[in-house]
Amino acid sequence: MNKTLFLIEVIGVIIAIIVVLIVKVIPEYENSLGSSEKLFIYGNYKTSVEIKVEEGSEFLLIIDDKNQIYQIFFENSQSTILANKDIETKSIKVAIPEIVQILIQNNELENKRITIVNYKDENISNQIVTSFNEELIKNNKSCSLETQTSTLQEKAQSINIEETEPDKILWKLYEISYEYMSNMESSTNEVMTFTKEEAISYMDNIYQKLQTYMLNKNIKDQSRDDLSMPIQYIPGDINNEIYPTSSSWYYIEDYKIYAEITLSEGVNNYTYCYNGSLEEKKEGMCT
Repeated sequence: MNKTLFLIEVIGVIIAIIVVLIVKVIPEYENSLGSSEKLFIYGNYKTSVEIKVEEGSEFLLIIDDKNQIYQIFFENSQSTILANKDIETKSIKVAIPEIVQILIQNNELENKRITIVNYKDENISNQIVTSFNEELIKNNKSCSLETQTSTLQEKAQSINIEETEPDKILWKLYEISYEYMSNMESSTNEVMTFTKEEAISYMDNIYQKLQTYMLNKNIKDQSRDDLSMPIQYIPGDINNEIYPTSSSWYYIEDYKIYAEITLSEGVNNYTYCYNGSLEEKKEGMCT
């Protein structure tokens, strides 16, 4: 009888631990990850479309049954500029313009050949091609856009993956992507350091790029929540390493740009408020 009670208690403890893991620990861990760091689950896979920029980023978009970008598999180090940018879980219509903007900000789309490869669903691939092309036209980018159709098995052969089953091929591609992510994290673990004067120079550069964007697009007014040109994607330095924090914002009113730009350096944050011009700026948050 005692052995039976003991066995029941042990089973009860095991069940309790499993429940806690499912309800609390695992969700908390997943929430702590960046948008590109989620574990790949084949059950969420519907189709995939590869985008290859000539001498630039190469990445595979994993699409789920909601026609959303479920995951991005990075195929070279350049493509990690898209990592943890909260593109995942967004619809094709929303995600593709954001991807194009990031590529533009990193000087990836200057007269380049872009190849888009469909690996399963032609309709989804056509949506991505159309959205990508529309964004190129909108941003006056002269790129040659080519389309291809292939299979995961052909993709596997081209990079010497011996697997033939789709789930195993995708898992191998996920492992490769994860390796690029790990290398990116290792290279960015060093904290960027700069002086206050350098920070001001970087922020001025960001503001000037916003002015160029406004003039090129002839934008008279643009609301703060408009995502046509997210300020977080605009680098302040020539090496594309220093970007505004997520708290930064701007809006355009009557051809004037009002912005609050924050740069983070180690434990220091530098914030400046731009009140309609480069000259009219002050230290601190906008009031």
